[in-house]
Amino acid sequence: MQLRKIFITGHTSGIGKAIYQYLEEKEHYVDGGSRINGYDITKPNTVQHIIRNYDVLINNAYGSGAQVDLLKDVYAGWKNRKKTIINIGSWQSNQLDGRPLSALNYSVNKKALETYSHWISMNDTECRSMMYNVGYVDTPLARQHMKEWPKEKQEAVLKRAMDPHEIGFMIEFMIQNKHSFREVTHHG
Repeated sequence: MQLRKIFITGHTSGIGKAIYQYLEEKEHYVDGGSRINGYDITKPNTVQHIIRNYDVLINNAYGSGAQVDLLKDVYAGWKNRKKTIINIGSWQSNQLDGRPLSALNYSVNKKALETYSHWISMNDTECRSMMYNVGYVDTPLARQHMKEWPKEKQEAVLKRAMDPHEIGFMIEFMIQNKHSFREVTHHG
């Protein structure tokens, strides 16, 4: 296995924390950035740090259009180089009907991320850009969000929720595999 230097955005909570912990347990060289430790994906210093020091970006942190902007900026520095970008999307990028505006904005931004990632994968044979669209993942942060939901809805969602280690396993597989996956959708 080739040792790759991995950087993950949003590594201190939710899916990002689960991915970070999984890769660290598997003894990968992994580093993370989040607002808590001074890396804001909307700030240029984060982009320059990633481009200069890492082989793999796991583009996880969500911030409206910032996730797409980060992909565009990192790709500009990694174009035609043997680098890997894994963009964490959502199965909700295809769920647009009857949603409240806040959820619709989330879906549209994830769809934009997916579209740009697909464009890179079709136009660059060196830099791999892949989408990993996930569904509900059972993390403490996700459970916090569902506290206000009716009990029946909580139980139904948790029955099909993905274990965070499943996400880490798939990310590791995508990094190590020599083939590029345009998109993986995994919604439990």
